[in-house]
Amino acid sequence: MKRPHRIFRIVFMIILSLSALLFIAGVILSNYAKNKLDRILLSQGMTIGSLSVNLFSQSVTIKEFSWSKAHDSIPHYTHHCKVETIYAGGIGVFNFLKSKKLEIKKLSVSNGTLSYNTAFKIQKDSTEAAPAFLKGLSLGELVFKEMSFSILNDTIEEYSGSTNITIKDLRLKNLKDASVPQAYHVGSFTAEMTGLKMNSRESMYRLSVAALHANSNEHSIDVDSIVLIPKFSRYTFSRKVGRQLDRFVLRIPKINVEGFAFDGIKDSLFVAKLVNIRNVNLHVYRDKRLPFIKDQNMPLPIAMLRELPFEIAFDSIKIIDSKITYQEFPEKGYQTGHIVFTKLNASIDHINNRNYYPDYKQATIKAKARVMGTGFIDAEFSLPYTKSQIYNAKGSISNLALPRLNPMLESLAFISVESGKLNQLSFNFDYDDFKSDGSILINYENLKLIGLTKKKESDRNDFKTWVLNMFLKKDKDKSVSKDKRTGTIEYERDRRKALFNVWVKSLMSGVKSSVLDTPAEKEKDGMKNQKKEKKKVDSRKTEKGLEKQKG
Repeated sequence: MKRPHRIFRIVFMIILSLSALLFIAGVILSNYAKNKLDRILLSQGMTIGSLSVNLFSQSVTIKEFSWSKAHDSIPHYTHHCKVETIYAGGIGVFNFLKSKKLEIKKLSVSNGTLSYNTAFKIQKDSTEAAPAFLKGLSLGELVFKEMSFSILNDTIEEYSGSTNITIKDLRLKNLKDASVPQAYHVGSFTAEMTGLKMNSRESMYRLSVAALHANSNEHSIDVDSIVLIPKFSRYTFSRKVGRQLDRFVLRIPKINVEGFAFDGIKDSLFVAKLVNIRNVNLHVYRDKRLPFIKDQNMPLPIAMLRELPFEIAFDSIKIIDSKITYQEFPEKGYQTGHIVFTKLNASIDHINNRNYYPDYKQATIKAKARVMGTGFIDAEFSLPYTKSQIYNAKGSISNLALPRLNPMLESLAFISVESGKLNQLSFNFDYDDFKSDGSILINYENLKLIGLTKKKESDRNDFKTWVLNMFLKKDKDKSVSKDKRTGTIEYERDRRKALFNVWVKSLMSGVKSSVLDTPAEKEKDGMKNQKKEKKKVDSRKTEKGLEKQKG
């Protein structure tokens, strides 16, 4: 009966002795490894606080890792990295000794900072090669936790933020291909980046992103609070550029991407099913007092997208409940004018630049918005994939109180709308790189314009007011024939200007031809009015003659 008890005691003593030996071996190995590692790391500008080896879990833990490299003659040109904890667990020692392939179940880098200065570039030895003792790398899980980074250009911090990243099943077959993204296999990953700030020295803007979340298993990307702000005031911005250039202030509270194909990124493919962009607030300002200088032509949208070095294909992009304000200082004027589009909801379907949708011949933009708080615009634009197809724009503007346009008209055209309502304006026109042509059908009533003097303190100009209303029909509603309410769109495109310019100028050409009567038409209408008056006079005379005869 004592024998089993004795065997148990012997086994227990053996396990205890082996544990002690393993612990002592771990301590000895840790000290030996740390001393040897210290010598290697110091030669590369690196230090560690402590290193421990656990033979049971086949793990290594490094505390207080630090690396820095400074420019020989410029002290503030430095790169540095500090990490509180580096842990590698489940190291496949036997497989490494057998096949020279390093397998680690988990590698985590926690609580650190990384700073890189682009003004100081590390010279890489062209003869440097992958270690001969290591043929491949496999990580079951790679974790970067609470890591902050900053990228500087000289003394200016151009990019910064913090990140948490988890990558699972990361494999690299050949370390010689470590610099080639396509050589890596990634099972899945999640990433979170917060407090992103971009302030490039060459850029005229500062960009900040509160948070970015990506999940490869869910094929989703969420971006919170994007803010793009110019570095300079409107006046300084324009003068620094020295020519006409749009100045943007952009705020986007939320972007959500669904069905994103993360596998395509390494091959420069950006493919997604749905992009939701919510509550955009965009303010655009242009100072036309500066010269318009542009040597190259501005291609139409699909041609522009085809110039990108990567492929994009989005089934649908939706812009939800947004606002756009366009403000302009005229070439010959004294104050800015503006126009505002609110409650903007738009969709862009099947947008791509590499024939990704063989069953479709074009992308389509559909947009609805309020104009200056009252009018309603509903429009559709086609963006054909091939050069042989023609771009098209069609839609309508309705229920617009025309005096609401005064903030733009008074500043840019020295015209004020005293009264008037646009019941309906329907438009349909085709366009290409060189011209647009089509028609509009207008329906408005009680239109009265006031001409203004071209002075800083603008006032009514009676002669200009008389001329404007002389060539202007007060009413062109349904009581007027369609022929007289139809305008012709004819516009020769300035190829240096963007697509929005084509849309606006084409519409304006149609409005002008519909609203303004030519002198010939005026004379024709005058002749008709004279004939009507003559008939009325003759009718009265006839009635009086009959009355006399009766008397």
